[in-house]
Amino acid sequence: MSLELSKKVSHEVLRCELCPHYCHLKPFEVGKCYARFNNSEDIVHMNLGAISSLAVESISKKPFKRFLPGTKTLTLGGYGCNLNCEFCENHKISQVSPIEGSKVWSPDELVVAAIDKHCESITMSYNEPILSYEFILPLADACHDNGIQFALKTNAFINKYPWEQICLRTDAMNIDWKGSDLTFASITKARTFVLKDRIKEAYDNGVHIEISVPLYYSKNEYQEQMDKLGHFLKMINRDIPCHLLRISPSYHYDSFISDPEDIKKAQSILSSYLANIYIVI
Repeated sequence: MSLELSKKVSHEVLRCELCPHYCHLKPFEVGKCYARFNNSEDIVHMNLGAISSLAVESISKKPFKRFLPGTKTLTLGGYGCNLNCEFCENHKISQVSPIEGSKVWSPDELVVAAIDKHCESITMSYNEPILSYEFILPLADACHDNGIQFALKTNAFINKYPWEQICLRTDAMNIDWKGSDLTFASITKARTFVLKDRIKEAYDNGVHIEISVPLYYSKNEYQEQMDKLGHFLKMINRDIPCHLLRISPSYHYDSFISDPEDIKKAQSILSSYLANIYIVI
């Protein structure tokens, strides 16, 4: 049993230690993330290396503005997510378990593909990559052994120990900020708020950090939410790039669209704290 990721709580039940949900799982039960389950001995990923999406993209689409600008990245995604955001654009892969028959890639195969496509990095994105914790570590190592950078697009909803191990091997992260405290809980269905700690820990470990902010708030929330985010990031480093994401109808947000005036308002508020604000259309 992996002492870092599983803990025995009864004869049959194991507690998942990967993220703050701490799912208690009987044999063959699957966690809230749709991807990790109790195989009767340990809590593991259902189909490690299963790929739902693979594409060569500009690094700016992740989005990264200050990490390897002008380069290409090989982006891959899997299945599942440990949050249930109501506006998720990728819910068809993030809110489902790995599909039977999905192609499974090894870290070495992905590195070869990245080199063949002249990519300077590999980025895990689309769904939540931290669910594939045991895949992230060897993939990052394989990247670095071959002169390729490794990046994550992540919600950072993870416990401290596995996060530290990921930070030691990751060159850049774009981390989602989906509100603070109660606002985060209402939109993601998560009861614990650890995002500030995870962002600070990644920065302190020398990871290049950029932040994405989905703009789903009601009009009377923008001032408070942007003030909280701006104040927090300024205390770390006011040069951290911040990307404002326009929300379009998707998943449970079947009619909501971010108002252009609200986007400008968010940009104006954050600009009083931070040096690099970008609008993603």
